[in-house]
Amino acid sequence: MQSEDHPHGDRPVSARSRAPRLRLTPEERVPQILDAALAAFSRQGFAATRMDDIARQAGLSKGGLYAHFDSKDAIFKALLDRSLNRMRWEDMPQLAAGASSRAVAEWVVNQLDATVLAPDTVAIVQLLIPERARVPLRVNEWKNSVGHLRATQVAGLIAKNLASGPLRGSVLARHPWLALSPAIHVLLWRVLFGPDSAPDPDFRQAHIDLLCELLAVRPDTRPPT
Repeated sequence: MQSEDHPHGDRPVSARSRAPRLRLTPEERVPQILDAALAAFSRQGFAATRMDDIARQAGLSKGGLYAHFDSKDAIFKALLDRSLNRMRWEDMPQLAAGASSRAVAEWVVNQLDATVLAPDTVAIVQLLIPERARVPLRVNEWKNSVGHLRATQVAGLIAKNLASGPLRGSVLARHPWLALSPAIHVLLWRVLFGPDSAPDPDFRQAHIDLLCELLAVRPDTRPPT
């Protein structure tokens, strides 16, 4: 029989007052976990962070965290995928379809700004640099991810864009990774000097102008080698 003073019987007060856990879909929960993991990694370092720390940061039980990720290595890989593979590169404007060189340049720079220079990308590089000797596999994963971004997404698509037109012999067609280099420069600058810093206040427009000039150069105007 329940007491009038305690209508819930002998159940502890904490159990009575605990709010029900909000049930989210994986599409809603996973981004929260990744944000929590990045905060924990940035505060404690990757090597020192435990799954318990990530679960606590995310407001989950350890079991709730393991329902989505089986290790912090898997979480780190998901962070890399989110930071460098969030854009639809196949939507790049095509010169052969009548797009202007400036439209192509602006599109590329916009994608790179949103991918390479996103705060979570900067944070990942910041946490890896001091720990590179302790977590070489994670550093290698970052290197491979950037290599994939360069070879398959940015450089590969730029090369394909230029392959059938008059710019097929240009320096950008021959070395399409050059389109990515200014963004990597600014990324490293921000890692070293702060998230709002840049080598030039107008670096974005300078990047666009550089690509426009590279897209405007014809093979027959290249200096002799």
